Amino acid sequence: MRSRLRSRVRALYFGHTQRALRFQGLLLALDLLIIGFFIGSQFIAERPWFWIVDAAIAVFLAIDLFARLYAFGTLKRWLKYPTTWIDLVVLATLLFPTMLYNWGFLRIARLWTIVNSERLWNVLARGRFDDTRVEDLTKAIVTLFVFIFMAAGFTQAVFLEQHPKLNNFVDAIYFVVTSLTTTGYGDITIDTAAGRLFSVVLMITGISLFFSIAQKAFASSQKIIPCHACGLDRHEQDAKFCKACGEKLGPPLRRRALEVRRRDMEGA
Repeated sequence: MRSRLRSRVRALYFGHTQRALRFQGLLLALDLLIIGFFIGSQFIAERPWFWIVDAAIAVFLAIDLFARLYAFGTLKRWLKYPTTWIDLVVLATLLFPTMLYNWGFLRIARLWTIVNSERLWNVLARGRFDDTRVEDLTKAIVTLFVFIFMAAGFTQAVFLEQHPKLNNFVDAIYFVVTSLTTTGYGDITIDTAAGRLFSVVLMITGISLFFSIAQKAFASSQKIIPCHACGLDRHEQDAKFCKACGEKLGPPLRRRALEVRRRDMEGA
């Protein structure tokens, strides 16, 4: 009985049937609403209903985490995924808001987990963008956005009021963006040793992230076929052999994934 229930939960979370996609779509919609609340939380934290919504999100996140644990079947498999660890950190900021209030900005990391989860790409256009350049570019843009938000939150938590113009979250975002883009207007600076090191990290990271986005935006379209010999998984659209080791390539992952979805839907 328990194994049958676990199979049903696993099918809902990771399956490709119509029922599973509807369930994953509902979870995705709730996830996006929660992320929107997290982004706006910096500006509505004083509202009387804020903590009620915070508690409701904590309950939902806890249920989702333990449902995934039940679906995986073992703690080791559950903890193997970075998304699990990030959700545990987010849950901690929700369960202990007074202790971890300054670190509430870590909640935006949940946006990164959503974009890097199969749930999003299974539901979005029924998998049409899964394993494509759209997925790669979206992940790069979201990574930049999440980094900016988290860096601004860290600036607010650690360096707030160390400069006369650094007084709130908007000021922190402004400082982070000017540092990331290496614009450096100079109107907000952190003159301590720790502040200067942080600014250096921001500038180096910003160059890397912008370069990653440009590379994915202007790169030629490629197909994803993991080579069984060397592991390289990006190849030109007309490639029949691995460009690194010369091994013959199999069918693209996306074609195989769509075939799995089609069979699952026909059997639903």
